[in-house]
Amino acid sequence: MKYRLGTRKSDLAKTQSSHVLEALKILGLDCELVFIESEGDQKNNEALYQIENTTPGLFTKQLEVALLNREIDLAVHSLKDLPTEQPSGLKIGAISARASTEDCLLIHPEALDGNQPLFLKLDARVGTSSLRREAQLLSARPDLKVSPIRGNLPTRLNAIRERKFDATLLAAAGLERLKLNCDGIHVFKLSEREFPPAPGQGALAIEIREDASEDLIQALNQIHDPVGALETRVERKVLKGLFGGCTLPLGIRCYKEGNLLKTKVFIGVLKDRKSHTKDWLGFHHFDISSQDEQTLVDSVIEKVRGFLNG
Repeated sequence: MKYRLGTRKSDLAKTQSSHVLEALKILGLDCELVFIESEGDQKNNEALYQIENTTPGLFTKQLEVALLNREIDLAVHSLKDLPTEQPSGLKIGAISARASTEDCLLIHPEALDGNQPLFLKLDARVGTSSLRREAQLLSARPDLKVSPIRGNLPTRLNAIRERKFDATLLAAAGLERLKLNCDGIHVFKLSEREFPPAPGQGALAIEIREDASEDLIQALNQIHDPVGALETRVERKVLKGLFGGCTLPLGIRCYKEGNLLKTKVFIGVLKDRKSHTKDWLGFHHFDISSQDEQTLVDSVIEKVRGFLNG
C-alpha cells in the first residue's frame, strides 16, 4: 500500500514533511507527498490573531478535511499550529523529537545598538503577527514599534533585508530546518526564561485517522519521541485549559529534569482580547514545577487565570 502524506506547500512544510516521509520509507513504508493549500496560506495579508477567532486551525483545517475524506492517510503539522482538539475520527499518531524551541531575533545591521537591551536601536520597527511575541518584546523594550508581518520564513527574512522592518522574530527550529542563508542579518537566539515559546514549538505532529492501518501505527510508534510528547502535552493542556489560541499571548516551555517537571511561563494581559486595538495591561513571568503532570498543569492554569482576571 502507498501511503499519502499531506503537507502544505510552503518550503518549511515541505521540508518537515519530507523528513517524516524519508523516516517512514526507511521503516519500509511506501509513501508519497500530497500538497494541500491551507486557509492560512491564502489569508496572508492579516495578522494571525485578527482572524484566529473566526477561522481556527488556519494552517491545519484543510489537511484534516483531506484526512477525513480519505484523500490522504497522514498529515504533518508544526505542533504549535495544531488546535488542542482534534476532529472526531482523527488523532495524533506521533510527536517528533523537538528541534530548538527558542525564538530568534533577526536584526538588520543598521538597526543594531549594542548599548540597548536585545541589541536593537531605540524605537526600532519590529515585524511580527504573534501576540505572544509582541507582548514579550514590549515587556523587554516598551519603546519598540511592533507591526504585523505575514508570509513564509524566506519572505519575512527578505523583509528585513529590504529594511521594511528593522527586525523580526522567527522560530529557531524553522531557520534550522530550512538552513536559511542569513548572511548580513544579525541573528540572536533568545533566552527561554524571558521569551518562552509557543506551546508545542519545535515539535512536529503526525496526524492520522483513528482507523489507520496497523502498519502505519507501528511505523509511527518508532519515530514517536516520549520526552517531546510529555513536554508538549503539558504545554498544550495549559493552552486548552485557558481556551487559548493565537489570541492568547501565552509562552510556555515545559522540560523534564530528573523526576521533576518544570515550566517557564509568560503571559501578556490585554484590556480586551477581542479587540484589534492592543492595549496591554501587564506582562508576567513565572516558573512552576511539580512531580505530577496534572498538578503542574492545574497550577499553571490557576496562576495565569489570576493574572488574566486580576
